[in-house]
Amino acid sequence: MTLPKPNTTPPKKALVISNIAQVASESDKFRRVLFTGKHSQLVIMTVPVGGEIGEETHTVDQHLYFVSGTAEVITDGKNKDDIGPGAHVIIPAGTLHNFINTGPTPLIVSTVYAPAEHKANTVHDSLEQGEKLEEAGKDDPPTWAKA
Repeated sequence: MTLPKPNTTPPKKALVISNIAQVASESDKFRRVLFTGKHSQLVIMTVPVGGEIGEETHTVDQHLYFVSGTAEVITDGKNKDDIGPGAHVIIPAGTLHNFINTGPTPLIVSTVYAPAEHKANTVHDSLEQGEKLEEAGKDDPPTWAKA
């Protein structure tokens, strides 16, 4: 399966992804943007064994669908839940959160930010690379996607 090429201008047509689980499973990158709309953004993530998404707070809402693997979800620094494949977690804007891979396989996630959180063609090889680019202001969403 070929990964969809991310749009870098406002979308003019629908994007159909027949099997998001398969697409997400075939990406070996920590973070990869697949689609950026004016009001949302679709991203897939692969968190290595023993890795994490990193404790963070967004100014946007985030919906995460867990394709494979197991994780511990930590919200507000204290609330902890164990999740696995098929789990859907919604993180409202302003909520401190982290997802830690607790299983023997990569944690594969499909996530939607509303509105967009990342540059339209973002691909991060690792958490560290993503954090460095974000801190340097090189991973901001396009102005047309800031609802």
